Amino acid sequence: MNRTLFYTKNTIDGKEELDFLYNSLSNFKMTYAPTYYRVVSSDLMRPDMISYKNYGTVKYWWIILYVNGIGDPFYGISTGDVLKIPNLLDLYNFYRKYKVR
Repeated sequence: MNRTLFYTKNTIDGKEELDFLYNSLSNFKMTYAPTYYRVVSSDLMRPDMISYKNYGTVKYWWIILYVNGIGDPFYGISTGDVLKIPNLLDLYNFYRKYKVR
């Protein structure tokens, strides 16, 4: 699941661009119990590996950061941080309901 699927596209001066100001990401809600993950030193600057360890794929690093209020994927995570990991069912439901394109 690519996070850009939740952004609308606008055409500006004949060029198609993603609108990063308006998206459906703010509609993400967790209805199933999340799990929690404690960051280890090998996870630093590797949110993709946190996704892999929790979901078996690197595709969901962005939603882990979003749910935890982390804006910087490289320096926003510290060793020992405890991250909330959304349930995969919440991700699938969100995708079905809010995918823009």
